[in-house]
Amino acid sequence: MTRSLARSAPLPTPTPRRWLAATGCALVLACGSSGSDSATETTNATTDATATETDTAGTETEGAFVCALPGSAVELSACNPLDPSRCALPFPSRFHMRPADTPTGWQLAFADATLPANKSGTPFRPTYLNEKDGFSTIGAMLAYFPDVALTGVVGHQNIADYQADDVKTVILHAETGARVPHFVELDRSAAKAGERVLILQPVEPLEHGARYVVGIRDLVTDAGDPVAVSPGFSALRDCQPSEDADVEGQRARYEADVFPALEAAGFGRGALQLAWDFVTVSRETSLSRLEWMRDDLLAAIGPGGPAYEIASVEDHDCAASPIARTIIVDMTVPRYTEEDAPNTLLTRGDDGLPYRNGETTVEAMIRVPCSLVAAPKPSRVLQYGHGLLGSYDEAKTGYLSQMADDFGWVILATSWTGMKEQDLPAVLNVMSTDASRFPIIPERSHQGFIEAMAALRMVQGDLASDPSVTFDGVSVIDPETFSYYGNSQGAILGGAYLAASPDHTRGVLGVGGASFRLILTRSADFTPFFDLLKQQYDDHRDIALLIEAFQVTWDPGETGGHLWEMNRAPSPGIPAKDVLMQVGIGDAQVSTLAAHITARAFGASTIAPQTRPIWGVSEREPGFSGSAIVEWRYTDVPDEPVTNTPPEKLTDTHECPRREAAAQAQLREFLEQGVITQHCDGACEGVRAETCP
Repeated sequence: MTRSLARSAPLPTPTPRRWLAATGCALVLACGSSGSDSATETTNATTDATATETDTAGTETEGAFVCALPGSAVELSACNPLDPSRCALPFPSRFHMRPADTPTGWQLAFADATLPANKSGTPFRPTYLNEKDGFSTIGAMLAYFPDVALTGVVGHQNIADYQADDVKTVILHAETGARVPHFVELDRSAAKAGERVLILQPVEPLEHGARYVVGIRDLVTDAGDPVAVSPGFSALRDCQPSEDADVEGQRARYEADVFPALEAAGFGRGALQLAWDFVTVSRETSLSRLEWMRDDLLAAIGPGGPAYEIASVEDHDCAASPIARTIIVDMTVPRYTEEDAPNTLLTRGDDGLPYRNGETTVEAMIRVPCSLVAAPKPSRVLQYGHGLLGSYDEAKTGYLSQMADDFGWVILATSWTGMKEQDLPAVLNVMSTDASRFPIIPERSHQGFIEAMAALRMVQGDLASDPSVTFDGVSVIDPETFSYYGNSQGAILGGAYLAASPDHTRGVLGVGGASFRLILTRSADFTPFFDLLKQQYDDHRDIALLIEAFQVTWDPGETGGHLWEMNRAPSPGIPAKDVLMQVGIGDAQVSTLAAHITARAFGASTIAPQTRPIWGVSEREPGFSGSAIVEWRYTDVPDEPVTNTPPEKLTDTHECPRREAAAQAQLREFLEQGVITQHCDGACEGVRAETCP
């Protein structure tokens, strides 16, 4: 078993964080000091190009403008002056990266002073952020302009306009020049208008290990005036000298890597109000820890699955319950965390990968329906994933128990270590005490993924013939027939688990989506956590930055970091997955926008007649295979907010789709036959007050 981060070819010509003096050279630009919107040309320009020190930033030469570059080494500081409102803005940026021997050729290099300290003076220590060789593939881009209006920007209602010639924002793949579809919004989760950052949200995952360039132009204030451009960015854009070393230290990179890319896309530098670039995390860095843990687990437990003991067997009265038997199993699973408790990180060897740190005892619950006790036969195992900070007890829910009885399925469930009820105090501590401890959440969730894999291997292995699941001499478990079903957190963490699973090939993700950074501000569930952050940070811009920083380490712990892995680029030896997503319009806990991002990434289709069009998702006639997203509209529920705020909790549809008979019938045919069918009478609609009051 290899314990290394396989190094792929690095990105071309990485820009050093420290500019090294070189032979004098200059960039000849078709721009004047007025910052006109004319085409930009570069001559003898590379990312490492520097110029002999000069007292001026540029000189006129036959109608062109010679933009001189620093001739001495410049060490960048903790704060990027191009958006002076916050040290870490714009975010994410290559300003906070340095060249390194990593798969991307880069590594994050945040200083202790870059991200905000809380009111108690506790700094955000970037230790775990700086392990990454790039930024999130599903995060957003943030910048701040006082009094900015959203006049003329691309919103999530008109995403197709991102390709328009006069669009005000652009995200470019630096190598191909392709535009990234995205929408723009103000952070309305901030109560004060002066604390609302501008958010550019991609609606498809970015590529791993790629460089992207962001450009913003023609924004206006609420009064209709052009937004103010920072002195630092004006100096770069207009080839003007700056006494700020952090401006001059970026000039060569902008002349070689940023302005030309934007110019080629039709974003002339004279119109730019802000621009920057960044590199996304490599797949190796993002996923290698979980992949190594998975491989080590499978080698450790073997074909029979983990060792286990039956802790309890409880039989129920089938006259009063659809479930005949509940079995609690204690299984012994390898542990990869520092401590066998919440508030812990993964172990780290010298190579940065985890190592096995003993064993842990994990409870799993098995539920056998009455129909299988009455007529025993080897049957499908439905592995269930529970919701936010809950437990496997959610698998006792009435609708799920009835489904198991009606369909003849055995239910298997574990609690999500890392995001189960016992983890709540540690999560609250992160929000209220030390935000830089956030990685305990996704890293301990990795242990939870491993435990779920072990549980499935257990019922596929030795437990399949255990007397506790045997009736009249027949085991009710078919080791070859199994599926995954998760709702809410069980679809968000469950999407990551499903993508990484060595066994599953199909799964149903109910009311889920990606990424957490998009979901949080639109979720009523996050309100108490927001309140804790607000007690620690006076300015909401700090909270917005923290959420983006969280996402960098959260990627591999949720669906968002596994969008490519699910079925477009599975890990070697791991099967691609077909996914059925069932979603409720008006969900106050998980935004349907997050579900739409996931659907695009999975190549999912809507089913005719679709409830509403989803940009980038095709409509198909029933009876197709592959992946699908099905939305339910409830006629007694208000329209979803356009802003990044939650819908009304009183009309929350989060619990509704799973209780729809049509959804359950559709789920069954998908899991058993791999076919997407339509069981609604027309488009899927209902009445919330009747379905999930």
